[in-house]
Amino acid sequence: MKLISKTTAAAISASALLLLQACGGSTTTQNNGNADKPAQATQEVEQTTFYLLPSPEDIFAFSADKMKYSSALLNPTSKSETYVDTKMREINFGVYVADMAYAAAFGEYKDAAKYMQTIKEASSQIGLESIFTNALATRIDKFIENKDSLKVIANDTYYDIKKELEKNNRNSTIAQISAGGWVECMYIITNSIEQFSEKDPNIQHVADEKNVFSSLLKYLGQHTDKPGVASTLKDLKPIEEAYERLQLVDAGPSKTKPSSEDAIVIGKDKKIQINEDNFNLLKARISQVRQVLTDNK
Repeated sequence: MKLISKTTAAAISASALLLLQACGGSTTTQNNGNADKPAQATQEVEQTTFYLLPSPEDIFAFSADKMKYSSALLNPTSKSETYVDTKMREINFGVYVADMAYAAAFGEYKDAAKYMQTIKEASSQIGLESIFTNALATRIDKFIENKDSLKVIANDTYYDIKKELEKNNRNSTIAQISAGGWVECMYIITNSIEQFSEKDPNIQHVADEKNVFSSLLKYLGQHTDKPGVASTLKDLKPIEEAYERLQLVDAGPSKTKPSSEDAIVIGKDKKIQINEDNFNLLKARISQVRQVLTDNK
């Protein structure tokens, strides 16, 4: 999965954290005693790849058993030919990776194969044609009716793409592809939720993505000197404004640890709170941004 180079090794822990969060769940971090490391080392980590493409194996793992598949939510493959500049090609490469992952997660073999083919054709436009070999095409044809094998193929392709980009220090490309993949993932999930409910784990998952989205914005912000990145940040602004309305609140009563004397208070759980108005606004903003990123206007 990783090229163990100086910069990649420095990014492994942060990369793993956000890979778990990206459209699949959340986690927390603790102080690991690195506070005394030189500022230069900290800056090096911040400048490496700490936001990744969503893994096809994990992208919809959280929601696949709680949603219905809808091909109408996919970005039509016919649009691929209309993306002519670098920004649109990279963004929508990420969109199509997410679409392929969505179809694979739900066992929609024909759709997954179609989007794999689209990704293969688009790869030559962004310098990733070496990923898609005849051996890969043979694997797809051989295992197209096997859901588990298709997921493995999709996952292997993801890792090959990531490895190629890391090897060539194409961090701005990773940022752009990640932006497209994240927006498409959230577009599919929010538009698969038919009715708001505070108890719906998918809705809380959308709220929890606030932290992942913030990290994506930070990563994009480190590459605004590259063509199209500043424009992408501007495109994402409506989602950022919607997420700013979501606040961190106590999720439940304080936990206590019994003792021979008084109970010891450990603390309260926290969560990002989202109500129906916030969710509807976020859903609308994600749909708005997704249209901007995929309509080539």
